[in-house]
Amino acid sequence: MDLVRHLEYFVAVAEERHFGRAAATLGVTQPPVSRAIKALEKHLGLTLVERTPDGAAITEHGAALLPRARLIVDDARRLTTTAESLTASGSVRIGLIPDLDDGIAARIATSVGVEARVETGGAVSLLDRVRAHELDVAVVDHPVVVDRLVAGPVIALPRRVMVPVGHRSARAQRPRLTMLSDLMFATAPRSANPPAHDLMLDAFRRHALDPEVFVANTSREIVIGVASGRCFGLVHAASKALPGTEHLDLASDDVALRVRIVRRDGEAESLADLVDRILLRANR
Repeated sequence: MDLVRHLEYFVAVAEERHFGRAAATLGVTQPPVSRAIKALEKHLGLTLVERTPDGAAITEHGAALLPRARLIVDDARRLTTTAESLTASGSVRIGLIPDLDDGIAARIATSVGVEARVETGGAVSLLDRVRAHELDVAVVDHPVVVDRLVAGPVIALPRRVMVPVGHRSARAQRPRLTMLSDLMFATAPRSANPPAHDLMLDAFRRHALDPEVFVANTSREIVIGVASGRCFGLVHAASKALPGTEHLDLASDDVALRVRIVRRDGEAESLADLVDRILLRANR
């Protein structure tokens, strides 16, 4: 039996308290509604609706099952809407913060299974685009305000400190963050995600480092700032050092990139689960 369709008929009868009105709401004649209710009752082994002189009354069992039936019907409608959106666009739309490693971004794009449109932006901008239905999911840095969106668990991705080649911290036997006091911190602008930006600077201050910020809009600008000898930056732990740079293990817990996946309620759950698995593998 078509369980979702039969539940849709049951919900309509429960809300209208009348078979005829329920049929009109569904855009069908009354007999199919009556047959659907009887088939559903037989399938469940329960009486859900009783006919009355005034129309239809929901039984105790029907009232108990009604909330769950509504959820199933709503989820089915959302699934259909999401599928239609993906079919219309021909792709899934994923937003990533620029801090995310290029290798991880490439694995996400190739693992989706359909044409993936991957776009980069600051967390605040990505969240706005998810809310506006311009993106299906986004990976943003934590903490961030995720008002009206569903956010997955926080995943900590290991990072290392990138310094200019030959810097005193790279020559030290026991390097410390305080050795970076002669360098600026190359990072995305604060407007990309104020809470995460401030939290990172607070972490540096706990290590007696209060760096001047060098605003870099892309990972390339961060690398250039470091290679020029003016800055230090943060890079995914698995990344190879580029010319003019060296990578150091400093304050690993504090400099880790904490991210989470956001989506709209009831949409893109399977896509979010897929991206989540890729991020968890990158965390190992």
